[in-house]
Amino acid sequence: MPKDTSLEIRQLIQRGFEHHEHSRVHDALSDWETALKLDGRNAQARRLVEFGRARAAEIEAGRHTPPSRRDTVESPIPQFLAALTERKSDKIAVPDERAANGPAAAPSDHALRLRATADKPAERKASPASETDVPAAADTLEDLPVHAEDVRASAEELLGECRTALGENRASPAALAAELALQLAERAPPPGVDDLVDPARALFERAFRAFLGNPHACPIRAVPTETLTEHGLDERAAFLMSRMDGMTSLADLIDSSGFRRFDAVRVLAALRRAKAIDILPPLP
Repeated sequence: MPKDTSLEIRQLIQRGFEHHEHSRVHDALSDWETALKLDGRNAQARRLVEFGRARAAEIEAGRHTPPSRRDTVESPIPQFLAALTERKSDKIAVPDERAANGPAAAPSDHALRLRATADKPAERKASPASETDVPAAADTLEDLPVHAEDVRASAEELLGECRTALGENRASPAALAAELALQLAERAPPPGVDDLVDPARALFERAFRAFLGNPHACPIRAVPTETLTEHGLDERAAFLMSRMDGMTSLADLIDSSGFRRFDAVRVLAALRRAKAIDILPPLP
């Protein structure tokens, strides 16, 4: 193949990635189809065209929802924490992938079922000092009247939720339960729940890996890196996204990241949950 044609194909593929990051799926597909026309044997172009056509069909059929703040790691946390003070709350429900095949699981007594079903923000409460003084809703354990035994019961429930969901091949609820358990341990006031959560890290890593899927699949960016803070993600996520080129597999990305393996897997799972990345199938 002439050198200038090879360069044009790479430029078209890269421009398609940039369109895809900004939700211009049809523009991305057009560039990838052009690249494939220039070289019908190009495996990367063929894979991207298949992905782009499938995504365009999902959008047209209304089956694809774009990234939003609700899909992030952080978004369930304030209402999750608030639910610790409501032993019989009905505001939290498990995202159950079996819902299409049967009724979803009922909420437990601790009301810690992993994802808020309501879109509205947490309610604000008036300060005792003034009826007109309305502070922001509490969003840390330190700000809430949470009893240590409730925190511990919540951690135990999340561990059980993760283990059960993983055993039933429900990777998404398992990974979300793992993330919430970790954040609960990170935010819990003394004496904390590290003695429960730390020994479960191997379980959590299995949940994150199951949620990510095939380790030989290749992630690509689905949102611009500069918007990551809007999705509750940090510089570690930005660094991992900067290394995504559609050719580097999840396994290679984890191994070459320089992060601890557990941390890299956790951040990648967070990126997928936030819909900040898409995952291409492995190259043939």
